[in-house]
Amino acid sequence: MGDELDEMSVSLVNKETNVSDDSLSFTWDNSYNNNFIEISITPSVTFKEDQIYRFEFKSSTEVYYRDLIYITSETEKKKSFKYPSIYNERNDGNDEYIVL
Repeated sequence: MGDELDEMSVSLVNKETNVSDDSLSFTWDNSYNNNFIEISITPSVTFKEDQIYRFEFKSSTEVYYRDLIYITSETEKKKSFKYPSIYNERNDGNDEYIVL
């Protein structure tokens, strides 16, 4: 997968403003046992408390990893983020996820 990884991109988008960090840089490396890859990101934006970012690691045709990044000073996990009571469950047969 090494050559494919050289063609990957990372996107980081502020969920509230929908502004993308187009100047971020990233590097990747195989883990010591080649079971996973490690990604290091250097954003060009300044993270501030209570921001949420959408993160994607993708090729030109597929998303390999998608997640949310929560910027918080809270140290108790249960206080950091609480799911809203209304959400949509999705299951296309390949992936199961919820949309908040």
